[in-house]
Amino acid sequence: MSESMSQASVSDVAISIDNLGKCYRIYSRPKDRLLQTLYRGRKQLYREFWALRNITLEVHRGQTLGIIGRNGSGKSTLLQMICGTLTPTEGSVQSFGRIAALLELGSGFNPEFTGLENVYLNGSLLGLSISEINERKDDILAFADIGSFIEQPVKTYSSGMALRLAFAVLAHSDPEILVVDEALSVGDAAFNQKCMRFIQAVKESKVLLYVSHDPTSIASLCDQVLWLEHGKERGRGDVRKVLDLYSKDCYASSQETELKVQAKPTAMVAEQRETPAIDVTDQLGTAAQETQKTHSGTEAHHAPRLAFKHTIRDIEYAASGFGDGSILIREVALMNTERPDELVTTLKGGERLQIIVLAECIKSSDAPSICGFIVRNKLGLTIFGENTFIREKPNHGPTPTQGEWLKAQFKFTMPAMQSGSYMISFGWASGSQASHIQNCYINDLIEIQSDANMYRPIHGLIGCELEGHSVDLC
Repeated sequence: MSESMSQASVSDVAISIDNLGKCYRIYSRPKDRLLQTLYRGRKQLYREFWALRNITLEVHRGQTLGIIGRNGSGKSTLLQMICGTLTPTEGSVQSFGRIAALLELGSGFNPEFTGLENVYLNGSLLGLSISEINERKDDILAFADIGSFIEQPVKTYSSGMALRLAFAVLAHSDPEILVVDEALSVGDAAFNQKCMRFIQAVKESKVLLYVSHDPTSIASLCDQVLWLEHGKERGRGDVRKVLDLYSKDCYASSQETELKVQAKPTAMVAEQRETPAIDVTDQLGTAAQETQKTHSGTEAHHAPRLAFKHTIRDIEYAASGFGDGSILIREVALMNTERPDELVTTLKGGERLQIIVLAECIKSSDAPSICGFIVRNKLGLTIFGENTFIREKPNHGPTPTQGEWLKAQFKFTMPAMQSGSYMISFGWASGSQASHIQNCYINDLIEIQSDANMYRPIHGLIGCELEGHSVDLC
């Protein structure tokens, strides 16, 4: 019985990777390559560069794995070894099923051949027979939609036309494992939507490996994420958690600063407690440490309070937020403007809401302050967001000094959203929308539920607020 269960689990595996690694030899001079051959290993004239190392994972049928990481992190190297176009230096990779891959623009095409000739060439490389290509040729050409250029050499194609043809062949090869690198970024909007609809259909029953720098597309397509950095696994698992950590790391690297801040996801509370001092001295400079000491004493007792019954207070700071800590969010309130005494947890759409954010300046800033919020669904896909930056008045925000408090307010009509859970994240920054320093970013501080589908069907991510509708005979 255990043997049959083991066989069933093996048959469910589409890709098996064990301790995979790829090493390149880097030579200082071209002639050292020849000398290295002559020395026969007695002397080493190169240095090793591991583009990928110690990667072990399994991808099961029906899974969608997103792969993220900065340029040079090893994403393309991993995909090439999975597809068999690159030989591993160590470890092993096995795939079970036909692989269709779009790794590079024009890969598998002969630039001297016409588009039609390349349909047969690329189709053969993907495992299709001549008769199968003949049967699907009309559908392939209709999907590519490049007209009479199909009879012209591919070397005369634009990057968008080459992408259209390559993806059209791939889409009609009946792949069991679909591998898509970032080549789709060169396509036009209409064709990208066509590709995304195909990818959505594939992921329902097949295996998808999807590489992108765009967290939104990763969140909408994938159910797991692998984060690579310098050729090694930095994180893997839940889409939302990994993308939040990746975003934090990108901010920390670009600003060379990091304050480990995140509010614990919790329900809004109504207890009237004093805000405790928060120990952030490890992340702040000397001047900020002195300020923190001051505000941990009696002055903190007189901190302003929001005049609403239901607020989030006593925000706990944990490991997956980010910011330099010069301004800290202390209190957040979410309420219905018509019923401010009621706790806002469930929405149907169309409510008039108000958000108020109270923050404390720990370290003086010469740059104007910006506060913003983002609403995301359970996958981490951004639904909408707003901030206080005014394009026409880029220096409009206050420039606080240490010890001062700031208050940001938002009033808006909540759109109708598909039923489910949504999280609201908050951020406070100094500068402009295009160039700023993140002072404090708090992931998933407020959780709300939408029951909009109980009142009317929602098609898409959000529903529009109709002022009226009718149908009549003319």
